[in-house]
Amino acid sequence: MTKYNDEVKRVALSAKEKGEFVHRNAGKYFVLSALAGFFVIVGLALSCSTAGIIDVEGKLYGKIAVGLTFPISLALLHFAGGELFTGNCFILTIGLLQRSISWTRTLSLLLVSYMGNLAGSVLLAYLYVESGAPLGRTAHFILKTVESKLAIPADDLLLKGILCNFVVCLAVWVFYKMKEETAQLFMLLYCVFAFTTSGLEHSIANMGLFAIALLLPHSGGIPLLQVVQNMGWVTLGNMIGGSLFLAVPYWYVSLAKVGAG
Repeated sequence: MTKYNDEVKRVALSAKEKGEFVHRNAGKYFVLSALAGFFVIVGLALSCSTAGIIDVEGKLYGKIAVGLTFPISLALLHFAGGELFTGNCFILTIGLLQRSISWTRTLSLLLVSYMGNLAGSVLLAYLYVESGAPLGRTAHFILKTVESKLAIPADDLLLKGILCNFVVCLAVWVFYKMKEETAQLFMLLYCVFAFTTSGLEHSIANMGLFAIALLLPHSGGIPLLQVVQNMGWVTLGNMIGGSLFLAVPYWYVSLAKVGAG
């Protein structure tokens, strides 16, 4: 029996269903992607508020707080429903390798999910900032985090993006292997804790964080060009991490042996 063959087939079927859905209802798929952007802002609002409360200068308690609280974003995504660009990088690569989805539909789906995530993140970031909730220590933590992200060199951003989505897509992968929702949630919490506390870079989380920071009143500007460059390198890294470093190896392992009966 070929290892992981059943799970890979289920992922490929998901890719096929996503491709058919976006082909028939691109607008509805965009809405589902925007909802994922909403969930990211919910996670950022919780994690940055918690980190701002316990953050101490010279200590990194804030990173642990983010790791423990940001998982609500992916939990909402999985259990409430939504479409996240980073997870699609893994699912659609499996679909391409299994030939359950075409390149045209793959590229259109990635584009719609990315733009939907962006639209949802910006909209809810605007509502969040306008509500007056991110003030004081929360705003300070957000701006400090953005400042540190914009100082990361391009090659480091690429590598952190690769590592991040490798871990995030592991959470996606175990959803196809585990049947119990409690086990799925447990693994999701650990995977998200791993990438956030380790300081890895997630393009959609960064998208939401930059949107909040740009809308916050603050002294000194945030260079938009640097934001775009950061997003570009991290997005590329996320695509590589979810596809080449996770989807391809599991697909290869699942292949039936030549000549097997």
